[in-house]
Amino acid sequence: MIMKRFPPVLALAVLLAAAAGRLPGQSYQTFRDEFEAIRSKSGLQLGPLKVLTTLKIADFGYDSNILYRPREEGAVSDTVATLSPEIKTFWLVGNFVILSFTENPEYDFYFHETALRTLTNSAVPAARVLLFRGLALSADYHVLNELRQATSEFEEPVRNTQDGWNARIFFETPRGSAVGFSGSSDEFRFSNPSIPDPAQDYARTLDRRETSVAFEAYYRVFSQSSLFATAGLKDYVFMNPASTWRNGYSRQVYGGIRFPLLGQVRGTIAVGYKTFVPRAAGMKEFSGLVAATDASFREGRFGLNVAYTRDNYFSYIDTAYYFIEDRFRGSLLFYVFRFLRLEGGWQSGTWRYPEPYEASVDGQPIIIDNRRDQDHIFSAGLTVRLSGTTGLGVSYNFYQRRSTAPGFDIDRNFIGATLVYDF
Repeated sequence: MIMKRFPPVLALAVLLAAAAGRLPGQSYQTFRDEFEAIRSKSGLQLGPLKVLTTLKIADFGYDSNILYRPREEGAVSDTVATLSPEIKTFWLVGNFVILSFTENPEYDFYFHETALRTLTNSAVPAARVLLFRGLALSADYHVLNELRQATSEFEEPVRNTQDGWNARIFFETPRGSAVGFSGSSDEFRFSNPSIPDPAQDYARTLDRRETSVAFEAYYRVFSQSSLFATAGLKDYVFMNPASTWRNGYSRQVYGGIRFPLLGQVRGTIAVGYKTFVPRAAGMKEFSGLVAATDASFREGRFGLNVAYTRDNYFSYIDTAYYFIEDRFRGSLLFYVFRFLRLEGGWQSGTWRYPEPYEASVDGQPIIIDNRRDQDHIFSAGLTVRLSGTTGLGVSYNFYQRRSTAPGFDIDRNFIGATLVYDF
């Protein structure tokens, strides 16, 4: 039982705080841990280079509303698929240098809507150096391209690009604890591949540069788990002159625990406090709880995943500025046989707009005040093990969104298959 390995208070904290997302502190790995993980993995050896490949096939099936159109408009359905091979190349130089390069092309296929077919590519060269047995320096340059719903506010897939760098300097102890500083700078760019309409020019309202610095600390507990705390600043500068009123900055602190990648309990609990301050006078600040944690549990034939996220995000609506989102997700897994898993899940999100904004309805300008949106996603399916932890999953998903603002009530059905690696 899980309680035999973790105190009841900790197990309760996991259940109450678990959520989904990515926060500072969630992805850091010490130099020694990464070095040993690379060396232990099986892959293609080409001289000093080790090559690891992964094939991702996702959402291969029928989508009843590929553009997430409102109920009063005609929905466009299609057969879709996402094909994404990933190639990671590592070069271990002695025992103190890790060089890597990740290449990840992705093809989004639409059977009927051929104009939406999109080929993107992401590339990440990176380097890590260990000096004096405890000083770890790391840096990467990344160009990430994808066709996705950039945030839950979007009613359709949007092409977005993240171009920038990360750098870290950390002091690491032999037992796996670490403390140090990190910095990053990224340009975010957005485009709508389906509707080349200036009125829906996401680039005008969302293209921006984000620059951040943070202090991070990790303390190894149990065998592979770590407590962490981070504190940082982030600056937001929008590129279009008409959107410079959106410029702002934020301060945030986070704390939590990260569980190992393998074991009965996996994932990360991360909660914190954030203050977002607009630089333009008269705009409302955001301050309060933020969370982006995700925890999974496995005991015998049963598995459970619970997640909770909360943060503020920039709105693509040029007069709305930002919204605040709370999202909960839960799923239950039952392993019928060693090769067959049944799955069911529920997700619910609510986002609020703190200020009134102007919108056009039937060609007439109106003021939208106290806007509140909510969506629900139900999913059910099964996964068949193919080999090891690799499986083929087939599922049905129903998406429903309702809004107090006109024109945002959306229904969507999807049934399809995905290749999974967590069986």
